[in-house]
Amino acid sequence: MNFIREIFNKKKIDCPRCLGKGNVDWEDIRRLNKKLKWKPGECAYCNGKGKINENFENKVAVDTTYLTSDLNKDERNRIINGNKEAISRGILFEKKADDFINQVKFLKSKGNLTAKEITEFYMIPENEMTNKEKEELEDYVKQIIESNNNKS
Repeated sequence: MNFIREIFNKKKIDCPRCLGKGNVDWEDIRRLNKKLKWKPGECAYCNGKGKINENFENKVAVDTTYLTSDLNKDERNRIINGNKEAISRGILFEKKADDFINQVKFLKSKGNLTAKEITEFYMIPENEMTNKEKEELEDYVKQIIESNNNKS
C-alpha cells in the first residue's frame, strides 16, 4: 500500500517552518520572527511530519501566525483551503496578539507596572482562570517585558 501511495502522492519536501524536524524550536521561532507569538512544540505547518507537499507553501505562508498546533483540524483545513472567514480570523488573531503585546509594553513603560500587576490587570475580566493559566499569562507578560528591555 505504501508503494501505491508513493506513486500517487505529490513530491514531498522538508518543511520550511521546522526544517524537517517535525517540531518547532526556539531557533525556528527566532528565524521566522515569531518569538512572542509561538511556543516550541509540534510543527503545525507539516502536522509534525517534517515533510510537506511541494505546492503547500503556495497555499499558506510559512510564518502564518494563526496556523498553530492547537488549532482544530477543521479550522486548519479552512486556512489551507483559503477560506476567507478563516483567513479573516487569522488576521484578527494576529492583530489581537500585536495589540496585547503593545499594551503590555505600554503598561510597563508608562505605568511602570510589574509583570504581576500587569497580569492581575488582565485577569479582572477573566475571573475563572486556573492557577496554571495565571502562571502562563504572567510568564508571557515577563517574556514581552524582557523582549522589550532587550531592544532598548
